[in-house]
Amino acid sequence: MSDSEDVAVRLRDVVFSYVRNATLPEPEELTGEADPDEREGPVLRGVDVSVPADSFTVVMGASGGGKSTLLRTFNAIIPDFIDGSFRGEVDVLGVDATETRVSEMARDVGMVLQDYESQLFGTSVEAEVAFGPENLAVPAEEIEPRIEQSLDLVGLDDLEPHREPSGLSGGQKQRLVFAGVAATHPELLVLDEPTSDLDPRGTRDIVDVVNTLSAGDAAGGDWSGPDTIAMVTHKIEEALLADHAVLLKDGRPFRSGTVREVFTDTDALTAARVAVPPLVEAFDELGWPEDDLPLLPEEARDRVAAADAEYEAPAEPGVAPGGTGAEPGDLLFELSDVTFAYDTDRGPVTAVDGVDLTVREGEVVALVGHNGSGKTTLAKHFNGLHEADDGSVSYRGRPVPEYGMGEIGREVGFVFQNPDHQIFAETVREEVAFGPKNFGLTGEELERRVDRALETVELDGLDDADPFAFSKGQRQRVALAGILATDPEVIVFDEPTTGLDATQQRQFMDLVAELNREEGVTVVMVTHDMGTVARYAPRTVVMRDGAVADDLPTRELFGDEATLAEYDLVPPHPAACANAVRGDEPTALTAEELATALGGTDALADAEPVGDGASTATEGADR
Repeated sequence: MSDSEDVAVRLRDVVFSYVRNATLPEPEELTGEADPDEREGPVLRGVDVSVPADSFTVVMGASGGGKSTLLRTFNAIIPDFIDGSFRGEVDVLGVDATETRVSEMARDVGMVLQDYESQLFGTSVEAEVAFGPENLAVPAEEIEPRIEQSLDLVGLDDLEPHREPSGLSGGQKQRLVFAGVAATHPELLVLDEPTSDLDPRGTRDIVDVVNTLSAGDAAGGDWSGPDTIAMVTHKIEEALLADHAVLLKDGRPFRSGTVREVFTDTDALTAARVAVPPLVEAFDELGWPEDDLPLLPEEARDRVAAADAEYEAPAEPGVAPGGTGAEPGDLLFELSDVTFAYDTDRGPVTAVDGVDLTVREGEVVALVGHNGSGKTTLAKHFNGLHEADDGSVSYRGRPVPEYGMGEIGREVGFVFQNPDHQIFAETVREEVAFGPKNFGLTGEELERRVDRALETVELDGLDDADPFAFSKGQRQRVALAGILATDPEVIVFDEPTTGLDATQQRQFMDLVAELNREEGVTVVMVTHDMGTVARYAPRTVVMRDGAVADDLPTRELFGDEATLAEYDLVPPHPAACANAVRGDEPTALTAEELATALGGTDALADAEPVGDGASTATEGADR
């Protein structure tokens, strides 16, 4: 190491802008707040940060706040590969990364990108994993063992070696990328939102791999895993598995330390737009001693037992914490024996298989299930984007195919997972006006609709802005405004919170909840985010292999650990804690509900700290 053998990565006075040939201010000039939605000017604003050696370090902060940019300095993608404007010092594993090629850094630094498919280009599973070692000139006799060990590590040892990666599922592809990187035996492993698009099972698989590597249990011959791991994530449950944390704010480190130090500092988390761990939030409300707040469900359970706290029902069984879907009305959608198959080179592949489903006015319904279970395909039947091969789909008693696309489009809006799939105009106002204008609205009514939609999503005043210069959170709000301007009865969302930071997620979903409560908009949402399901969806439909595996109240689902396990679903931490202590009472779905169930504000203020070593739980056995 250049300065200390206890440090794997050290940045000093790093300033970076994606604008070429920009005049970069001195670090001391970059004071005050930075707008994470701003795309001009420096993204990294005088970064001074160290990543401890032999640590699992997590980096969190606002969307657009520089997290991915920071990681790209670790393997010299910045400044060697990405063309921008850079100044500062970057020392990685004792090497000056600002004067080193990406190809040279790859000998010791392995990186898994958020867009993992961009890293897949081998013609077979075997060739994909071998690519890295071959390019690092690993002796041929060592490569075959590395392939076997790496595939075993990620749970893909049963794949046919000559199978094409393009035919794998999303989760398999992401694990294959892990295998390819692991096969290079990196000393430093860098992960950029490795589970952002995965279902709960896929997420658990990837987290298990990270934990195995972090614990040094890779069992790869003379390589037991990377010495150091650095990971960006928006998922607080994943962050709690690390042992060191860095919060970015305004383009520079704002708070760092052990996971327990950082993730019990609620003020710092809120300022950095990072979610407060729900159990920290609940027990802080209960008045539990600040230096003994629990991070994980098993820790919370121990504290409840130590305080001899009683648990009472936090709410009526059918009520969602977000106050949504409270009074369903008349039948809106009726799907009967719906079947749909995609035509492929290998013949038809059934994506939806014999689905029966109804949705009533004013409901908020979550569609959950594993990747490839048919959720999005089914959702596209609600507004005619797909037409059933067999069975029927009706809206207000009339078959959806009998509606014209313009007619059903006015009634049922669809917000895609990637807002860029539906944004195309040069200005925000032009984008939002497109839908109602296409449906025949003109003049004052059109202007009123657009103004109201922009005000609703809090984008008023940005009429002439370029939506493609916005952050993903803003672009999602533009897409939603374009739907709202058509005054729909129903909005279907495909993964509405993916890629958003904690503040953006809460703001966006609170807006959706308000539309449901105040205007009676019916909401159907496809999501892998169990926290979003718990807070906003009173009803959950579980999809499995193209069919409806279950359809039940969300509170009932999250209160049944055996059923969740059967569907490869994981309850939010408040429900996991509540399930361990609630007896026959309904489970709590959110931090607020858990605090209420255990007595409310300061109910446990007189409790004694557990004193059982739990403060090091996330730095030891729980990893």
